[in-house]
Amino acid sequence: FEKLCSISLSHINVYACLVCGKYFQGRGLKSHAYIHSVQLSHHVFLNLHTLKFYCLPDNYEIIDSSLEDITYVLKPTFTAQHIAHLDKQAKLSRAYDGTTYLPGIVGLNNIKANDYANAVLQALSNVPPLRNYFLEEENYRRIQRPPGDIMFLLVQRFGELMRKLWNPRNFKAHVSPHEMLQAVVLCSKKNFQITKQGGLLGAQGW
Repeated sequence: FEKLCSISLSHINVYACLVCGKYFQGRGLKSHAYIHSVQLSHHVFLNLHTLKFYCLPDNYEIIDSSLEDITYVLKPTFTAQHIAHLDKQAKLSRAYDGTTYLPGIVGLNNIKANDYANAVLQALSNVPPLRNYFLEEENYRRIQRPPGDIMFLLVQRFGELMRKLWNPRNFKAHVSPHEMLQAVVLCSKKNFQITKQGGLLGAQGW
């Protein structure tokens, strides 16, 4: 889901609790993550920006290679060689929950009434030139844009979703389009919503 603190709704300095999956801001004394760790004895947190792990309330960084699977799911990376072979090697992957899936043929969660939007996103994710461009983040990560431009958020979120759909090491055989859809809502100034069926996918909107 969108990387917002479940209490403050802030997107700054957000940590995921690896026990219950909720997002909390900060890790210092009296922060939401700190209080959560003390009240519920949940001790391992992941900074969703830096992708570093911490133990709270003791507040020390955890360095353990076994945690790399989690960071890869959050931010999959693809080499040019890997991308070039995507259509040549249709190889099934096994998710960590035991299910098998074909990268690129992955379900998208229905959050509210976003099934039409999901169909469009699935179709776009299987257009090879478009897919290949967005799987390699370096293609657009350094694009110069004017100050205050929020439309680039659509580019970032679409790229993130493409990489998750084509990730050969997913935890489950489906992913959430929530961040992408929230970017559409924000960048359209709420003209397109996810609360009404077809509201995010009108004839004039796509």
